[in-house]
Amino acid sequence: MKSMTGFGCGTATADNLTCTVEIKSVNARYLDLFIRSPKQINPFENLIREQIQQHVARGKVEVSVSIQDVGERPKTFTINRVLREQIQEMLVEQGFYTTLKEVPLSAVMSVSNEWIQQQDEPVAEDVMISVVTEATGRAVAQLLQMRSEEGRHIQEDLLSRISTLKSTIRRIDDNKSVAVENYRNHILSKIKEYLIELEASISEDRFLQEIAILADKTDITEEIVRFTSHVVQLKNTLIDENPIGRKLDFILQEMNREVNTIGSKTVDSNITEWVVQLKCELEKIREQVQNVE
Repeated sequence: MKSMTGFGCGTATADNLTCTVEIKSVNARYLDLFIRSPKQINPFENLIREQIQQHVARGKVEVSVSIQDVGERPKTFTINRVLREQIQEMLVEQGFYTTLKEVPLSAVMSVSNEWIQQQDEPVAEDVMISVVTEATGRAVAQLLQMRSEEGRHIQEDLLSRISTLKSTIRRIDDNKSVAVENYRNHILSKIKEYLIELEASISEDRFLQEIAILADKTDITEEIVRFTSHVVQLKNTLIDENPIGRKLDFILQEMNREVNTIGSKTVDSNITEWVVQLKCELEKIREQVQNVE
């Protein structure tokens, strides 16, 4: 079980080139991946994206990539022949020389050396791929470690709350029969009083049958059975190593539905109080689950 919150940083160096990758993630419904990188990294962003997608299924993920030279890189020189010839022509026009061929390079250099362009030798593609993938791999490893640690804390909290759910639904189950019987006797008493006031009569069998039908509408056995089954599903899902956030969302929706039905059926004050406790625990669980991958 993993959280969607985490941070990771990785660095790799090769051929006097250092690449640093920082990854941070927060909770989101789907995987939302954004990469911020310098221009020379653009051709390799898909490599970064693929590495992250292999390990991250959900979350808003922001990636920052930086490149830095850590040593002298070989130089390359380019001659701007057009600019050089323009300088030679200027020297001839000013009378220093009679023909272009007579103008030595030293004279051209004394005027300007901008016609010789110097730049760092470009980094080989395989070197760039190597440092980018290695740095990304290290950042992903740190990210996953942090997400796993956070996931363990969430799991411990949820397991504790599941124990509370189990004990509370057990109380409701233990008291449901008494609650139904109390409701039955309450209805029986009220109807008898009503019939006496009206000086009406009804057969005892028919009377008891109608009372049983009314009392049966408050029976919550099926809801308790389904809720208990969902509690087991919830606990079993928490130990799954695969992404489980959406499945947990679905189970919690079903559990809330059963609790709401129990609350609407019961007229027992104790059960009503326990229903409120269940709803509070389910809401706390739901808040935690929002950050589960």
